Amino acid sequence: MKKAIIFALFIGILFCLTGPGYSADVKKGIHVGNAGAFTGDAAAPCMEIFNSAQIAVDEWNAKGGIQGVKIEHVMGDDAMDPAQGVNVAHKFVSDDLMYGVVGPPMSHIAQATLKIYGAADLATITTAASKPELTEQGYKHFFRVNARNDAHGWNCALFMKKNLNAKRVAVLNEKVAYCENMAKETIAGLKKLGITDIMQDTIVGGAKDYSAVLTKVKAYKPDVLFFIATTAPDQAIGVRQTKELGINTIFFGTEGARDKKDFIAAAEGAAEGAYVYHFAPDIYAISAADSYVKKFEGTYGTLSGFGPPSYEAMNILLTAIDQAAQDGDITRKEVVENLHKINNYKGILGFPITFDEKGDLEGGATYFFQVSGNDFKQITVMTGK
Repeated sequence: MKKAIIFALFIGILFCLTGPGYSADVKKGIHVGNAGAFTGDAAAPCMEIFNSAQIAVDEWNAKGGIQGVKIEHVMGDDAMDPAQGVNVAHKFVSDDLMYGVVGPPMSHIAQATLKIYGAADLATITTAASKPELTEQGYKHFFRVNARNDAHGWNCALFMKKNLNAKRVAVLNEKVAYCENMAKETIAGLKKLGITDIMQDTIVGGAKDYSAVLTKVKAYKPDVLFFIATTAPDQAIGVRQTKELGINTIFFGTEGARDKKDFIAAAEGAAEGAYVYHFAPDIYAISAADSYVKKFEGTYGTLSGFGPPSYEAMNILLTAIDQAAQDGDITRKEVVENLHKINNYKGILGFPITFDEKGDLEGGATYFFQVSGNDFKQITVMTGK
């Protein structure tokens, strides 16, 4: 009986040592994940995220990888579905060579997978998930290189008042975590600024026809229509039907609309003059990004605003993994600890990156663009003032 108990204890200890948190020889391999919606309506921006991260991985591998070990970049497609996002998270967590993940870029997927990654001490760096609550739950593994919705919402309210002279605002939001939260934060900001004449209604992502709710908007006669949808195809339908219905208003789209093909081209001219906000700056105006831009366009084609933060996030993640691997052994927990030490990381985004104790980006900004021809022109940057 004693021998059986000892053997059982030995097996238990062995299992613990071979779980996600165990210390491993770096030479066994290094995997990094990329979680996003690589199929469906959000495939274009998410593939830009993946391809940009791949450029970073390729550059590290060209210099010898980490401790002489080549890095493997693994795709995890969640198709914008929380259930699939959970499957991706379990897949990454169960891979003993996985030391960090770029993504998920969408708040409702990040929300669904937060506990899974956290329980395994597996670092995740999102490039776009902006719901504030994601970093208010005490998890140490979750980081973001983008500002939160409470910053974006306030900045969007400021932009509507100062730049668009709004007095009457219609807010339409898709019923998912990011959109609902963005609507809430923006409306709170508008009211704080004294703009209380606000219409609010909801839309369904992927509906293909928003004429019913837009007819209500037409009757309301707003100065600005803030169309809070996740994907560029939905934004394109929104701006096109706004014009078709003869709604005389300023169309203001969210970050998902910053896509030349799926928003500007798909809107067939209706997007001209429309505004969008985004979490990333005009990368073409930043000289430090020239090499990245050349590599991306030379390999993958048209670049919007979703790729640059991913290139930055992957480089930061690999830097933390490299630091954790200096002694030849590595744990996921070491990677997380090294990410918390990131201070004034200077990459391609035009501002140094430092994570606060929650994993949030310190000093994040909101960038505002206007559609001009077949491109987006950055017109201002707001930091809460």
